[in-house]
Amino acid sequence: MTKQKKDLKGFQDISLPTAIILVIAASLCFANSYDGEFVFDDSEAIVTNEDVKDAPMYKIFENDFWGTKLSHKQSHKSYRPLTILTFRLHYLVRGYLDPRDFHTVNVILHILVSVLTLFLYNILLGESSGNVAFYAAMLFAVHPVHAEAVAGIVGRADMLCALFMWISILLYRKSIFVAGSFTKWMNMTLSMLCIMMSMLCKETGITAIGICCVYDLVVVNKLLPIDMVRCLRQMCSDETKESLAVNYGALVGRIKTLSIAGFFLLLLRFSIMGFSPPRFQLVDNPASFVEPLPMRVLNFNYIYSLNAWLLLCPEWLSFDWAMGCVPLIHGLDVRILAVLALWIVLGSFCYYVSSEKHSGQLSPTIMGLALLMIPFLPATNLFFKVGFVLAERTLYIPSAGFCLLFAIGFQRLIEQCNGCSRTLLSLYFVLLAVFFARSWIRSAEWKTEKTLFRSALNVCPLNAKVHYNVAKNAADKGDSAHAEIEYNEALRLHPEYAQAMNNLGNLLKDRQRYYEAEKLLKRAVEIQSDFAAAWMNYGIVLAALKKPEESEKSYLTALSHRSKYPDCYYNLGVLYLEQRQYDKALMAWENATRQKPNHKRAWTNMILLLDDLDYIFFQYSTYSGYGDKALSVGNKALKYLPEEASIYFNIGNILGKAGKFEEAEKQFNHAISRDSSNPNFYTNLGVLYHRWNKHRKAERMYTKALGINPNLQSARDNLKKLRIG
Repeated sequence: MTKQKKDLKGFQDISLPTAIILVIAASLCFANSYDGEFVFDDSEAIVTNEDVKDAPMYKIFENDFWGTKLSHKQSHKSYRPLTILTFRLHYLVRGYLDPRDFHTVNVILHILVSVLTLFLYNILLGESSGNVAFYAAMLFAVHPVHAEAVAGIVGRADMLCALFMWISILLYRKSIFVAGSFTKWMNMTLSMLCIMMSMLCKETGITAIGICCVYDLVVVNKLLPIDMVRCLRQMCSDETKESLAVNYGALVGRIKTLSIAGFFLLLLRFSIMGFSPPRFQLVDNPASFVEPLPMRVLNFNYIYSLNAWLLLCPEWLSFDWAMGCVPLIHGLDVRILAVLALWIVLGSFCYYVSSEKHSGQLSPTIMGLALLMIPFLPATNLFFKVGFVLAERTLYIPSAGFCLLFAIGFQRLIEQCNGCSRTLLSLYFVLLAVFFARSWIRSAEWKTEKTLFRSALNVCPLNAKVHYNVAKNAADKGDSAHAEIEYNEALRLHPEYAQAMNNLGNLLKDRQRYYEAEKLLKRAVEIQSDFAAAWMNYGIVLAALKKPEESEKSYLTALSHRSKYPDCYYNLGVLYLEQRQYDKALMAWENATRQKPNHKRAWTNMILLLDDLDYIFFQYSTYSGYGDKALSVGNKALKYLPEEASIYFNIGNILGKAGKFEEAEKQFNHAISRDSSNPNFYTNLGVLYHRWNKHRKAERMYTKALGINPNLQSARDNLKKLRIG
């Protein structure tokens, strides 16, 4: 035995249980994300997505990942109902959305996928597995490019997709080697079912069919590229056809099964999309709009090289890579060298796997390339435009191929490096430690939107979307001055950024800078004519500038582009109220509560308006029925807002004015039990007792109100009248 063999012996004898434990330990590099918040895309996919909460369950299968109907023109066509079902399960168990639950499950999922990846590598490598599977699985477990998929909750789609993909491949292998035709058929059926489930978690799942094909050809049947070329050349010979039928009949049957399954799954997917691709804007994927075609292809290839670099050196990590983060190539550019380097490497791999010289060692490399390239195909823009420039979570599955190729090269380097195997192993573990630390730090950056967005400024300072999100986060925290600066920076970098114009206009509107807001919002709807939110905000500004006709037109335009828009109906109702068009106001608020049953402001305004109308008619000694209707609306509101103190308070006021003192007292007490810090509740209850001639109770209520707010003039005046009387 040579010295090199002795150096490696201890490491080669590692047992499978030990390998699994080490992979699990490595996978915990993302564990510190368990207490993170809902950040970035999590808000749209989970927090504001009714499919995750109260919508009928069947809606999950009608809407896209973001809760938009698939037939809607603005839908991204990302159909992932099984992923949404897992989100819905969190809500059903808890009764509310706790981000810690979501993050904890994501970490557990990554551990499961990492362990399954170890088994996957073992079967893909066949007899040549050795230490390679362990090297590769450890690298996969700690790779920092996975931070977005694990620490970002929406990345669960990629992990679930990977989980079912790996299981489908394991079942496919079992269907080949298990005894008994029924058992073979059962495992093949389960494999196809897992591929379908993978596809319903994320579209990439269908690529498992391609990996199964390559595995069957290369690992099971030992058919290398050079062998396939020879077979194709000799296909015309009857003798060759008979020989192929005898030797590879079972293979052909399985490939046919995979092809038929793939065809029907693609048909299912396209039918769900309505046989129309998603439509994206220039800001989503600028490279896909570049003309002429050769220049567009060059830009796509540069993006591929960036993806390769993130796998090789995951230092530049950003939650978003759009809008200036990757400047387009329009002519001679030094970045073309990166494209050349990429294709030199890929060309070298192609030359290597097509040669006969290393035919006994080629299958592991081919499987590594298959795992890397086939799952990446949906993100290449080859078949349809995608809605991103570069997304790190799309590398979650392809990284399994990269890690396998790295481990194969590392193992061969050890075999060829006499006497330095221990040094190389030490360097490998140093790499694992560095990746572990990088993943730990990166997952911490995903805990809050503030840290996430600010981390991107170091990577993509020219990305207008990064500045937009920094501004949005600052505005949510109440730092409007900083938000204004960042919105203006986003618009400087991208002057046609309609979303930034809308948000900045909204910010200026809240600060009563209406004329500046009007210009921005008008420009936003000129750029994007179907921008419903901008139309609504434009309507609010126009109403503030006393332009009611234009304001109404703006609101109605917003509703024409988004029919389900309760906030717009609410604001339209406010406009009608100001114009004293009471019936129209009530109708608008009824629409708001119909679309959003827990719309507190719409319910409150309806109750108050009906109560005011009743008072107006009462002044003329005319019975209107508005008082009864106000009570009816109030009681209906409580069905959807049973803990809303202001609703009980308003009902109490109505009952009190009607002389129903006992019922009014109950409603005021309900309001106080839900919000004991509101002095107005005690004051009005005091007024009720005052009218009811329960003066001691009235005095006690006025005193409590003044104890909360000593400057409350109404309570002070009423207490004075009580004592004088």
